[in-house]
Amino acid sequence: MTISPIEKTLLYNQKKILIVDDEVAILFAYRKLIEREGFGVDVCENIETALSNIRLNTYCAVIADMRLAGSDNTDGLKLLNIIKAHQPDAKVIMVTGYGNHEIEQQAYSLGAAHFFEKPVRPSVILDALKA
Repeated sequence: MTISPIEKTLLYNQKKILIVDDEVAILFAYRKLIEREGFGVDVCENIETALSNIRLNTYCAVIADMRLAGSDNTDGLKLLNIIKAHQPDAKVIMVTGYGNHEIEQQAYSLGAAHFFEKPVRPSVILDALKA
């Protein structure tokens, strides 16, 4: 059975993940780990690029840092709102090094599937994606 180019694109997009973090080393590590599992991966270091990717692509999941360089602690919540508005079926995993219980509750109330405090072992992220 042959798969058409359109079907290949649809299958690829069903397994595509966006990673948003201002730490290049984290982007690199998560990308390598997740690609080994057969997912397509896009990475970006700021909210502007993330928003552009969300408008142009379909993701099954987004892994996003709550606080990006040069921003306040609410960038992740803004991004979460936009993801859920544009791609309500995407699983969103929020990670932060600056979290507290209030922010965690806000993230869950806005639709985050998971909320992790940094440092997060890559295997934990991978398990959350597979769940």
